[in-house]
Amino acid sequence: RFFFSTIILFFKMVSGMAASIRSSLESSTFDLAGHDATSIQSITHDAFSTPFPPLDQMIRITFVVGAGKLSRQKYDAKAMQILTAALRELDYVEDRGAGCSFDCAGCFKTQHDTGKNLFTVVVFPKVSGSGNASNNASGDANEEEEPLLPTNSPGYKIAVCSISTFQSLLSSQCPTYAQKRKCIECIEGLVELLQSIENKLMGGHPLDSAEQSLYDEIGELTEKLAYTQKEAAKHVDEGLLTVQEKEMLVEMNQKRIATLMKEKSSAAVAEKLKKALARKEHLQRLTDEKLSSLSSTYPPPLRHEGKLTPLRKKLLPLLALEGKAKGGFLTLAETRALTEKEEIESEIEHLEEASYGWFEEEDAFEERLQKSRDKFNAKYAKKSGGKASAKKTSSAGRSGGGGNSVNK
Repeated sequence: RFFFSTIILFFKMVSGMAASIRSSLESSTFDLAGHDATSIQSITHDAFSTPFPPLDQMIRITFVVGAGKLSRQKYDAKAMQILTAALRELDYVEDRGAGCSFDCAGCFKTQHDTGKNLFTVVVFPKVSGSGNASNNASGDANEEEEPLLPTNSPGYKIAVCSISTFQSLLSSQCPTYAQKRKCIECIEGLVELLQSIENKLMGGHPLDSAEQSLYDEIGELTEKLAYTQKEAAKHVDEGLLTVQEKEMLVEMNQKRIATLMKEKSSAAVAEKLKKALARKEHLQRLTDEKLSSLSSTYPPPLRHEGKLTPLRKKLLPLLALEGKAKGGFLTLAETRALTEKEEIESEIEHLEEASYGWFEEEDAFEERLQKSRDKFNAKYAKKSGGKASAKKTSSAGRSGGGGNSVNK
């Protein structure tokens, strides 16, 4: 009797999580600690085998599938592999450049949050309705084939743009070291994708229309990769890093040195080891105190800071006026002025959201956003007796962003 009650409880837990996933109206996170392979497969199938009901905006469903040493034992060792395999069986596609856009519905990507030391899989679900063409029933021979990469994804934009356009985009869309590192991973994924297409051609197999279209458009990946690596290296050489980014670099450097120490001795290995040890010394000189002292200039301000400041200044007297309205009557002119408040707040929210980097982690963006608001309030809010702030930003609705990305 105990055995059967345990089994019933287990299946209730599985169906409960799947039901919670399908009822999500905004981006949500689900922890797979304690779930074995069968449970993960069941949750994935129950949650994603059919499109979600229509949504006003795309959402991301994040699964925590692993953690660092202290919590590693809580997760199935192959949780990420099991989950991604189950998603592929449901015709979901891995895309390291996927973001919160209906163009990315039916995509997923893996991430490693180095700050929290968590491994995650982010899923952008298929959604019923006109907002998501990829979920409409196919089978019509004349129906246009889905593109290999969602055309609104960072991965597609990187793949097809010119090198000069890419250099400009890298500066505006990936302003930090962490984002440039993820952009490098994105380009490396594109290189693998291009190689697979070329291998297909070399094998005498015809390309489908989606493959041919991307093959005709993609270009200059080697140059884009080299440029991004050079720009990322500048951050390290000039010490333009956050404390978290330095910790990530220290870990990478330690692994690099350990790997080289195991390799067979040669002049080439000795030269690589010399450079790795020099990098180690350089990182040791970048103390946490030194990096923290740069916080006023790095990470850089929001992309649309210049447009946000005048709007926030315009909002301040309206916030004060709103407070006055709660305590008494307003004149006709004051009432008319208040009608602008919602429109200004909406524009501020839009510009804040549009400042989100292509591969920026949500926590990192929220920190930059709060820094922007605090800086404004320190300079202007005290003079007016109020504080300017837009509605709380949401990760749902951002067209870029989010972590690690493989474009496949």
